[in-house]
Amino acid sequence: MFWSEFLLLAGAHLLALASPGPDFLLLARSGLRHGRAYGLAVSLGITLANGLYIALAIGGWSVLQDIPVLLVALQWLASGYLAWLGWMFIRASRAPTDLPDMVAIAHAQRVSPLLGMGAGFLSALLNPKNGLFYFGLFTVIVEAHTGLGRKLFYGVWLACAVLAWDAALVCLIAREKVVVALGRAMPLIERSAGLLLLVAAVALAAGRLR
Repeated sequence: MFWSEFLLLAGAHLLALASPGPDFLLLARSGLRHGRAYGLAVSLGITLANGLYIALAIGGWSVLQDIPVLLVALQWLASGYLAWLGWMFIRASRAPTDLPDMVAIAHAQRVSPLLGMGAGFLSALLNPKNGLFYFGLFTVIVEAHTGLGRKLFYGVWLACAVLAWDAALVCLIAREKVVVALGRAMPLIERSAGLLLLVAAVALAAGRLR
């Protein structure tokens, strides 16, 4: 049970990370315009905000165990949101992917990393979809009887995955071959993420109808 739950949670999260969104675009722009140090600071800020949302998702989920009616209502909302998000990913996979301008990388303007960390934190914090996404993940995938210790492990893993992915993206953004390969793979990544989120949403809805 642990491994199936963990792998599904980690897999859905990883695919969502790889799909372009506000944070993804901010990281790409930061690395291109202001260099690697600034981009890494942005990734740290994004991770801190994601960690806050993950903690709220875990804490909120624990509280909702004592309010069955509200829990069921929020599970339906989470199912609908994940289904909508999955469909948006699938639709986005049909659009052409804009690749970064490699010339801009060579002329990146250096800015204080502290500003980058603040920009990343605010970008992720002020995007309500992040909070909804994590609550949806913990509502749809994590079983009600899963212990707090395991949930905390999941939370730490997810936060570390955010930092690792974002930092890797910043470090690789200056490599033209990597950027081109990522652009080519993006439709497949988005379709995979969309399908996985749709399956998770349907599974939650089916569980509620039993």
